[in-house]
Amino acid sequence: MRYRERWRKVRLRDVASIAAYAYRDVNTLTRGEGPIAELEAGFAKLTDTRHALTVNSGTAALHSAYFAAGVKPGTEVIVPSYTFFASAAPILQCGGTPVFCDVDERTLVADPDDVERRITSRTRAICVVHLWGNPAPMDGFADLARRHGLALIEDCSHAHGASYQGRPVGGWGDVGCFSLQGKKAVSGGEAGMAVTDDPELFDRMLLLGHYGRLKKGQAADTFQTDNLALGLKYRPHLYGVLLALGSLSRLDELNRRRRRNYELLAGELDGCRAVSPIETTPGAQRGGFLEFVLRYDPAHAGGWSREQFVATAKAEGVPVSIERYSEIGKPGHPLHESPIFTTLDGSKLGGLLGSPAEEARPPERDASLPVTQSLAGTLMTLPPFTKVPERFVRDCARALREVAERAAASAADAGVRLPGALEHAL
Repeated sequence: MRYRERWRKVRLRDVASIAAYAYRDVNTLTRGEGPIAELEAGFAKLTDTRHALTVNSGTAALHSAYFAAGVKPGTEVIVPSYTFFASAAPILQCGGTPVFCDVDERTLVADPDDVERRITSRTRAICVVHLWGNPAPMDGFADLARRHGLALIEDCSHAHGASYQGRPVGGWGDVGCFSLQGKKAVSGGEAGMAVTDDPELFDRMLLLGHYGRLKKGQAADTFQTDNLALGLKYRPHLYGVLLALGSLSRLDELNRRRRRNYELLAGELDGCRAVSPIETTPGAQRGGFLEFVLRYDPAHAGGWSREQFVATAKAEGVPVSIERYSEIGKPGHPLHESPIFTTLDGSKLGGLLGSPAEEARPPERDASLPVTQSLAGTLMTLPPFTKVPERFVRDCARALREVAERAAASAADAGVRLPGALEHAL
């Protein structure tokens, strides 16, 4: 097998639109006009929200959302430990404390029951991540936020065009945040988007980093600051916006292709106990994907380590890799054990990171995250197959199944005695 993805993230026509602005000697737009306004209108329509704000990264969108929601020293935000670090790190920039929650074992998105038991008087917001394009059960989270008076932030960085119960992700919470970074389904190379129905939240995000748009760009005329912002500059690059516009115009096609290929993959792996796709949240439709994530169970592959299995599958031509969020750093550990969130001394750093330690110290609580901690060594990824032959997708699944069968057979032939549960499972 030979993997070749024919879906181009950058098309010549998108480059032509950049060239047209370059020919006019224009390389920035400062007031959210033109293509920026067009991209924002597109995302507002995509998410069924009233307001959208283009920023220079998904991380900036999350920082803007936490800032707008009132996250500050002495407050907490509940966020999954199984996610990219940028879901949680901007909380620190606001002076808040990330409180990490566990995920659902089947779907790998935040567990509403675990989130609820971590809510305290200090909790200001909940961040829900639609990881790998799989929407979280947003009805439960919306109810939680409403009952406890909390802000609800959606990290939709992997999930462009996904929906839950027929309602698009990004439109369930107070603010929905999207990354438009290079590999994302809608990409500007480096860019981001925040969407909201609340005009004051929109104005707060403008105040944080959008000098140039405050004079005429406020949705509710919330602030009078001589049109000056607070010193950050989250304005997107015009050329990235033009790339993202081209990408957004093809999102429906991209999602149709990726959903079809994911279904093909899942169908071919049906019944394979060693390798299986992650279950989609009931009532949800995936979108964006970023990657196709698979669960690996060594008990049904001769006890092979994930690393050994991946190396063998790669030799067969399968473009499979070791998943990277469940084990970070050296040695690998989950996000909530990273020094950034545990032992980093911010007292000598500037800004809110340098706030007195006692001001931000959370109360003692149960920090165990059994599902998240169990993911080590169990997850693999495939590229988000978009424009590849159907036969290739099927061949990848069959090769994964065959490698698992060979591994199990070789262990049995060699009389390998596996420890405990592994021996019993075989």
